[in-house]
Amino acid sequence: MNNRNDVNQEITTENLSAPTIHITPAPIRRRIAAGIIDSVILLIAWSIQTGMFHQDYLSIVRSYLSWMSLALIVFAYYFLLEGLFSTTVGKHVFRIVVVDRLGDPCTFAMSFKRNLVRFVDWLPAVYVVGGVALLISKDRQRLGDLAAGSIVMRAKEKDTNPPSAPFLFH
Repeated sequence: MNNRNDVNQEITTENLSAPTIHITPAPIRRRIAAGIIDSVILLIAWSIQTGMFHQDYLSIVRSYLSWMSLALIVFAYYFLLEGLFSTTVGKHVFRIVVVDRLGDPCTFAMSFKRNLVRFVDWLPAVYVVGGVALLISKDRQRLGDLAAGSIVMRAKEKDTNPPSAPFLFH
């Protein structure tokens, strides 16, 4: 059974100054699996961080600060890893990366935009808005991707037989 989300559709970008670019968006299953891994990592980080607060503050203040710290940890995790490496731990495991429409790696500006909108994608809970956007977007983009102009794609396979280096000395 093939549904639209399992088909390897290609995004083709034609450009006068470079060859035609072909990008295959990451399958939704890989994105979900990567998200689960990233969520476990974030849950562990948040648990460690909240465990550091042993003082007996008012429970409302403690709860508010705890949720604010979770939002900060989530934003920092995705923003830094995608800005530096175009991937997160979960995305790396499932061999997917964040790129722009020309296939160039995610920049910090792009990462900032896509991860700022992540909190809207998460509404009302568990990425419902982002999941619906992924399903109806022809390029499998959540709202954060649309805002940043990013696409999550399969990582390119490394060439196991690169061409030999040209002679440097004659």
